[in-house]
Amino acid sequence: MSDPDPTTGLIPTAESDDTPYSFQLLLSTVSLIVRVPAWLFFSLPPFRPRKTWNWKKAFNVQLIRHILTSPRRGGTNHKALATDIPPECTAVWIKGVDESLIQGDLTKYVSKAGVKPLPRLPGYWRHLSGQGRLLGSSPPINAEEKVILFFHGGAYVSLSAAPNDPTQGITRGTLSFVAKQSLNLQRILSVEYRLTTLTSPPSNPFPTALLDALSGYSYLINEVGFNPSNIIVMGDSAGGNLALALVRYLVKTPSTGLKPPGGLILHSPWSDMGISHRGPGTSIAEFVHSDYLSGEGDGPARAFTSPWGFEAIADSDPYFSPASLSLLKDEVKGMFDGFPKTFITAGGAERILDSIKTLDARMAADLGRENVTYFQGLDAVHDFTVFPWAEPERSQALDAIAHWFANL
Repeated sequence: MSDPDPTTGLIPTAESDDTPYSFQLLLSTVSLIVRVPAWLFFSLPPFRPRKTWNWKKAFNVQLIRHILTSPRRGGTNHKALATDIPPECTAVWIKGVDESLIQGDLTKYVSKAGVKPLPRLPGYWRHLSGQGRLLGSSPPINAEEKVILFFHGGAYVSLSAAPNDPTQGITRGTLSFVAKQSLNLQRILSVEYRLTTLTSPPSNPFPTALLDALSGYSYLINEVGFNPSNIIVMGDSAGGNLALALVRYLVKTPSTGLKPPGGLILHSPWSDMGISHRGPGTSIAEFVHSDYLSGEGDGPARAFTSPWGFEAIADSDPYFSPASLSLLKDEVKGMFDGFPKTFITAGGAERILDSIKTLDARMAADLGRENVTYFQGLDAVHDFTVFPWAEPERSQALDAIAHWFANL
């Protein structure tokens, strides 16, 4: 049986041997029982990585770090809709993107990777609680209705768009907070894009997820009937990387007829897959104890970039790493021309903070600071808007997004 990836703890998705998996899961459970007392001890004030943290934050960071490095089943089912759908959600099939929309840069990427659109893929609508549910295909209720297209995180190799996934805490929180400031957001669509596998060779490398993201965007415009200016694309972590890639493609390829969205929300976006932000004194090195992201392994990034090779493209292509410090000045200038107004969140204690700051600076240089809003949660971890215990930073960020949204 393959070992778990050092960064994500995932077992390659092709594994089907239940006995070794069960044994590893047993070891992980035993380890958890042994570690809990130690975590409680190191959650006491003298040992907390950040003085502003309470014991609950300190404990939960250690717990999540353990969960992420434990064996788990990888992959999602793209041939069936999830069945455990809560009342405020609806499941729909999204038609795969028409091949006529695959143009320019994407044509070259698709050819190199040997990937193609699915006939259909799952999508999940989350509706504003307390409101009458709209059917998945219901047109906008009025000309002012806005919609969020959401891409979940998980290093492109894990997690899901299904309503019970942990990352859906972002969609729940966003709907709730925006409703306090604006009546124009009633629902969010999460797309179940295909995950890259950690097998050899990997399945579903780049640009597979981009094809699926484009399917979701086209669905909102061509089937549901939203104006692109009323679509806000949102993603967390790897989903933020995907959101950036989608908008980049739409901006660079006007011949598709799909105009760019009216806004972009990026939660702890993974914006440098390469190694340019690593080394002594960086947030990757200094914040290893204050974040749940652990290890230096490049397993997910290497799988995602496999058709080209990690070393050949991870640091040098804006679709993969728009914040890479290895990009030439001529490549950086104007990189974000044509992008919509953007809101970026980052945790002050997260390991990829430096690359997020680089991304923010580059976007502000191209778009103007007035069009790029940056929120940094004090001593917050990676993707802190997912977690109910990450307060008050989570509520502060979501409230700021609500105000930003109301003024789009």
